[in-house]
Amino acid sequence: MHNADLQVLVRTALDDDPGALLRAAASELGRPVGVARRSGQPLGHAPDDEHGRRALAVAEAAARVGLVTPPGWQIHPLPHRLGFIAVGGEPNSLVEIVAGLLGDQIQRRDLVRAHQADFVRRLVYEPPAELTRLRREARELGVPLADVYWPALLAWRDGPPRDLDGLADGIDGALAVEVSGRWVLLQAAGGDPGWFKDAVLRARRIAPASGAQAIVARGPVELRGLSAAVAELETLWRYGARANDEPLLRADQFALDRLLATVARGREARAFVQDQVGALVEWDARHRGDLVRVLEAALDHPRHDHAAQRCFMHRNTFRHRLRQATEILGRDLDDPDARLAVHVALKLRRVL
Repeated sequence: MHNADLQVLVRTALDDDPGALLRAAASELGRPVGVARRSGQPLGHAPDDEHGRRALAVAEAAARVGLVTPPGWQIHPLPHRLGFIAVGGEPNSLVEIVAGLLGDQIQRRDLVRAHQADFVRRLVYEPPAELTRLRREARELGVPLADVYWPALLAWRDGPPRDLDGLADGIDGALAVEVSGRWVLLQAAGGDPGWFKDAVLRARRIAPASGAQAIVARGPVELRGLSAAVAELETLWRYGARANDEPLLRADQFALDRLLATVARGREARAFVQDQVGALVEWDARHRGDLVRVLEAALDHPRHDHAAQRCFMHRNTFRHRLRQATEILGRDLDDPDARLAVHVALKLRRVL
């Protein structure tokens, strides 16, 4: 590689675009290049063909399982323990230079993103005191700030997914930030919030058992009301799972929970729950059972095959446990008033 070629790489690295640097490196080296973070998260490849994708797979394998360098490849760690670069072909000492440029570039970009993430966290959790100053700070950080956003909360019941960075990358008017193990998703009003579903599906692919879902606010809100809207979504999430397993939940699906949390408080509410479902709760506690979950699924879903699916049970197993639950409960659930009282008690129990 001539000095002129090296200068091309250095100038490209100053633009803080890893994709451009990877394309330049692949072109100058005449070899496929792939880069992955230490966690295994892909960072890019070049060229955009089967050879580039193969280079990325080699880099990911080196990061995830400590792959020994296969024949015909060169694997080099990035500086600052950021990850690995894989280059096809025989060993070339210039790969180390490319790795150094990439490492510095990625570190600079990560620093910028960290400052941007801190700004978005303050935006969604602290009501802005002065919008003019807020907008000025957004411009300085390179954050495109809209007047109105549609917020959503992406969360999970178990096993938080990893490597969800970049959820909003490439989406016009979109912002995303992680807070306390959950993600706040924002879509500028007028844009398409369809990527909310894509974000949930990505989380489910990474951690299938996580129970990832997103709650979408009832409508767009202005900047001053954004923190209150996100706080409401946090509250709704604590009320528990809904009857369906859809990726997106609407805030209005929690209307009963909000009502119960407002009006049903104190000793009377707890006495009502104890009277209606206390025997079943106590049985589950003694036997480490799941009959409360079975009963609630049966009341949520008129069709038992759907309810059994929600409980991850065979239909026959589900029916057997439901009969057991109704016997312990001692209620005639064919009576609509008794059925409604038990159903409300189960919802109220979550709120309390």
